[in-house]
Amino acid sequence: MSTPFADALTGDPIGFYVMGPQRDHRYKIVDDALTVARFESEGATLDSKQRLANFQEVLSAYGGAYDEESGEVAILDVPDSALEKKALDFMALLLRLQDMTQHSTERTRNTFNDDVAKRLESRRVEGLTIEAGVPVFPDSKEVIPDFVLRKAGVGRPLALFLARDNEKLWQAMLLQMSSEYEIKKPVGIVVLLESGTSGAQKMRDKAANRISAVTNWKGDEDAAIGRILRELDVESVRVH
Repeated sequence: MSTPFADALTGDPIGFYVMGPQRDHRYKIVDDALTVARFESEGATLDSKQRLANFQEVLSAYGGAYDEESGEVAILDVPDSALEKKALDFMALLLRLQDMTQHSTERTRNTFNDDVAKRLESRRVEGLTIEAGVPVFPDSKEVIPDFVLRKAGVGRPLALFLARDNEKLWQAMLLQMSSEYEIKKPVGIVVLLESGTSGAQKMRDKAANRISAVTNWKGDEDAAIGRILRELDVESVRVH
């Protein structure tokens, strides 16, 4: 069954299945078994105790259940007489889960940005400037990196993109093309992936062949910051 609401991640209509009747004229209302997988792929995993508690609270509010083995979110044993109401409840459940995911994903994204900013500041050396949310060049505002780093004595600035999906990989490659063919000014470009699986493999490969570096954050944060700073000839820095 299709609903008038769209999935915030894919843009596709939110839908679900009504399966049955089973024994005693009971029905099962179930998702496509990808609801939880989709929001976990965006970083909103259920290994957070608070997020898991919120997830279970939403399920409980609508009489829903989650099967870890199959990945299905469902309302089980629905009688004929309650089918219409429970179908509406299930639609509301999916919308609540989507809302929960968006908030969790935004917090995760903000945490990633904040953590990188703190690490960069801790590695600040003489002559190094770090700016957030500004264009690399005043006359080129089409693509805004997450950070722009400049080092006195180094002939090119460094644009740093923090990637959790394909969008930042595209932006980094667009800036590379723009700097080479339009702006015609040298710029180093690094994409810092939140994890080794951020974005599609094909996109990561394309970016790695076109920009200065693609590096990974999660699990090796200090080395990732070191790799970024080497683009500005900062080989060894002291953590304050």
